[in-house]
Amino acid sequence: MFKNKFTLFFLLILAPYALLAGVLKGKVTDRKGEPLPYATIYIKGTTTGTTANADANYSIVLQPGTYNVLCQYIGFQQLSFNITIKGNEELVHNFSLQEQSLQMNNVVVKANAEDPAYPIIRKTIKKRKFHQDQVHAFQTSIYMKAVLRNSSMPEKILGIKIPTEEVTGAGGGGADSSKLGVLYLSEQEAEYYADGKKERTIIRGVKQSGDPKGVGISRVPPVVSFYDNNVNPLWNISERGFISPISDGAMNYYKYHYEGEFIQDGYTINKISVTPKRDYEPLFYGTIYIVDKDWAVHSLDLTLTKKSGLDLLDTLKVVQTYIPLKKDTWVIKSQVQYIQLSLIGFGINGNFLAVYDNQQVNGKIPDSMFAGKIVSSYLSEANDKDSAYWNSARIIPLEKDEVQDYHKRDSIYTLENSPGYLDSIRRRRNRFTVGDVINGGYYHATKNNKSVITTNSLLQGMVTYNNVEGLAVTPKVWYEHEVDTGKTLSAVMAIRYGFGNTHLNAISRISYLQKDRAWLSRYWETGVEGGKYIHQYNPHSSVTQLYNTIAALCYGKNFLKIYESYRAAGFFNRNFGSGLRIGLKAGFEQRIPLSNTTFYTWANNDPEKWTDNVPAPLQGQVWEQHNAVLAHISVSYRPGTRYVQYPKFKSPIRSKWPLFYAVYDKGVPGILNSKTDFDKWRFGLNDYLNMKLFGSLQYNIASGGFLNKNYVSLPDMMHIADNQLLVASPYLMSFQLAPYYLFSNTASLYGEGHVEWNLNGFLTNKVPLLRKLGWTLVAGNNTLYIDRNNYYTEAFVGIDNIGFKLFKLLRLDLVRGWDATGQVRTGFRLGINDAILTGLTGISIGNDKEKFNW
Repeated sequence: MFKNKFTLFFLLILAPYALLAGVLKGKVTDRKGEPLPYATIYIKGTTTGTTANADANYSIVLQPGTYNVLCQYIGFQQLSFNITIKGNEELVHNFSLQEQSLQMNNVVVKANAEDPAYPIIRKTIKKRKFHQDQVHAFQTSIYMKAVLRNSSMPEKILGIKIPTEEVTGAGGGGADSSKLGVLYLSEQEAEYYADGKKERTIIRGVKQSGDPKGVGISRVPPVVSFYDNNVNPLWNISERGFISPISDGAMNYYKYHYEGEFIQDGYTINKISVTPKRDYEPLFYGTIYIVDKDWAVHSLDLTLTKKSGLDLLDTLKVVQTYIPLKKDTWVIKSQVQYIQLSLIGFGINGNFLAVYDNQQVNGKIPDSMFAGKIVSSYLSEANDKDSAYWNSARIIPLEKDEVQDYHKRDSIYTLENSPGYLDSIRRRRNRFTVGDVINGGYYHATKNNKSVITTNSLLQGMVTYNNVEGLAVTPKVWYEHEVDTGKTLSAVMAIRYGFGNTHLNAISRISYLQKDRAWLSRYWETGVEGGKYIHQYNPHSSVTQLYNTIAALCYGKNFLKIYESYRAAGFFNRNFGSGLRIGLKAGFEQRIPLSNTTFYTWANNDPEKWTDNVPAPLQGQVWEQHNAVLAHISVSYRPGTRYVQYPKFKSPIRSKWPLFYAVYDKGVPGILNSKTDFDKWRFGLNDYLNMKLFGSLQYNIASGGFLNKNYVSLPDMMHIADNQLLVASPYLMSFQLAPYYLFSNTASLYGEGHVEWNLNGFLTNKVPLLRKLGWTLVAGNNTLYIDRNNYYTEAFVGIDNIGFKLFKLLRLDLVRGWDATGQVRTGFRLGINDAILTGLTGISIGNDKEKFNW
């Protein structure tokens, strides 16, 4: 008690002195008065400092004392001046920098001689590993600002004129009458710690324009280290990465030109221009400054373009400034990453600015800092800081449009989150339109969106056609009610009537979902389902109701093979949020075979051309009306999960480990006259491997079989994800040319493998047409092996990334398959982005919750 009072006493005495801090502010220009944005200003002999903003204005808070203040900008001479801070005062000092005059005193230029830049680069490369390994522990304070602006906007989109009054949506809170302005703005104040491969970011404050609950960017931009052989700016913008101009093999890719040298703080700095030897290689161009004798990076200004292999962006520029911490040790002071993008008339540019302060190298960092697998965490009050806090903590002055953006977006947020506004939006969305029937379905929400009712639409399979039911009407209704925050009661009902077989079916499912408020993706769900409905023998089939309707009416093909069943089941799903998931399900079914009843088609009316409802390859298998009691368990686990701790909840980050999964199905005989009697298992793993310059490799391998197969009916067989559609079925999960049900089996043991190599520009950058279009090659194999007399394998090669900029959503593959009978199949498959594929086929990859197969 005495100790606490003693500490408080001294804090009260020292507090007034702590509040005595002066502010040094001003502007940085060249000798012509032109602003020099993002110039570096810091205190000599320390790492304390700041960076000017885009208007070249700077501001720095200093405690009482005398300081030597330095100002530097790439390509200009460093300036310094002395200042004394006496107390709580504001001083103004403008810097006028002169362009750096370069000397070539130590250079002798001879005809056909090697450029002097090359020996400098060789020495820098030789010492690259030293500088890369020099900092094994690093900690720093970081101020980061991220800004995106639209620089141009079309008057029309797809022939539709953009209304002038829609300024906010187009240009943000800082928009002017031309609809240009700020699209995104956030500021963050953080502490960063790294020790070897362990890292931790603590975000002390975050301010996001237009969202007082916004969390900005959870992981501040990492220092882009050009001492690495492979460099990947802006949160790994490219899967391949880019070759550093001081990497081990850089001489094979770059040309260097010596521009001259200058003296700064007693160091000789060499200026070297960097250009790629060949276009369409993953290379930078620009300028790099090397410290003589230390052979360390002093500063750099390097750019990537479309010719460098950028896909989403037009240009990405990295500008860095380093300062000496001690002998032979240079640390990052500021980093700015500029981006530019143009898309269908929209121009977007932005920058991600990070200023590093109070850097410490190889100091002791407590192991507790890296405990709990937390890589980034927010203080609980991080996004509750008020304007007064940011006015004092902000080390880079805001620009005019940024001030406007904060004001306007915050006002808009208040309006759009008011009860009256939200209720008006709800009432507007509740209005019924003809479009609801055709596409999207009807939507209705109660006040505060506590309860929501939705339906399917015609394009979502409300009306279908097949040879068993004829014309079938299949309306579905979903209901969700928020019991409490994170607790949801859900129900879905499907009704189905076939005009051909005059069967009426109905099935429903009720579930309760509880999400962990403090742990994103952690939840448990339990529920029941029951009724009578139509199901496919193969739940993995690529045949959808919509596709079968088109095929049956237009081509006289009936691919859909279905049966009817009464069923009642209970289920439980649990996601632990740590990479571990489990699923349990048990229930009863009475399965009823169905036959074709109608043969109408626009293509032909010959009943003999239709195939039987029991697939031809399975005609000899057991299939009769029977009862089945079934149990199912599934487990998946991805080790090494790490987390971001937000102010209100924790969120997992996918690890680099493979995903392991296991599935076990049991047919239980004797109970409720159940005939089923089998034990079926499957174990597998899948992963994604980034091979950088050589592309990426994905694989999914599995093994399974039947431990017991005393009674296995058609729905219980091992069915592969076969496909005979022009549209590709999900990659790494299916066989693109496998005929329906031909490889369904009850084998005691089988193996299945899918592997895909996406070159991501490797090799294709040598082909002029492909590199211009930005297309990439992809190749791989899908194989099913049961025994030497029963196997199927297919190889494919394709072109990915087909499309335009952000809309490169298509892929085209040539596939060739072989089986044990010697039959060869060849075909093309058109791949579509998963979001579009889900809408067209109902197939979704990596669905977090159990899919309905009705």
